[in-house]
Amino acid sequence: MEFKLARQKISHKLKLFGSKKIRQNKIYVPLATKNNLIEIAAMARKIQKKGLPKHLVLKKLNGNLGHGIFLHPEAKPIMMGETIAPYSGEVYIAPQNIGENSDYVFSLISDLLLTKEEQRLLDPKSRYHPRRLYSLDLDAYKKGNFTRFINHSDKPNVEAQLLRIPVNSLGLQPAHFEMIYIAKKMIRPGQQLLVCYDGEDKSYWGPLKIKPYQMTPKTFQLNSSLQIF
Repeated sequence: MEFKLARQKISHKLKLFGSKKIRQNKIYVPLATKNNLIEIAAMARKIQKKGLPKHLVLKKLNGNLGHGIFLHPEAKPIMMGETIAPYSGEVYIAPQNIGENSDYVFSLISDLLLTKEEQRLLDPKSRYHPRRLYSLDLDAYKKGNFTRFINHSDKPNVEAQLLRIPVNSLGLQPAHFEMIYIAKKMIRPGQQLLVCYDGEDKSYWGPLKIKPYQMTPKTFQLNSSLQIF
């Protein structure tokens, strides 16, 4: 497992820009709870040390479905509301609706209008247009952690939440916005972790140009020998 980026990688100017736009657009970003912070800090240490925590298993799925992340059959259940991990990767800004070049992109903040000075600073190669919409995107294609292998489902047991990480005593760098995976329901030993990638336009399968695969937590599971059944 080569992906050991515990948290998102974001430049200082994008941190300031994102914070400014959250205030200007009155975007509500919930504050991470004390339990969230404790769990994020613990998971960050595990990712930096091993990449894949020992209570999780990375397995190749059948056919062309790629890999998936499973809860180890001998692990304790993951309870609803429990933190899975930050979805890590590189944060960048890009014009919306230009076609994503990665299957691992999450839009953190969208529908952003840039001033002429902001575009000169953040998108200098493009001609200025006052009505062009931008988004802050998080891409785990080149850098990330095990969360990039959590597959899509219309019936997920994991949800992606944009949270604010406050000043804390746990060694976590504060963040005005960060994508955190949280258990949407109890995840039982042997079950696959699944999250819904769809936005409001239900656009996950279309850009990939592949036939939708209706995967649920019960579609594939691990037995005690770590074999998929």
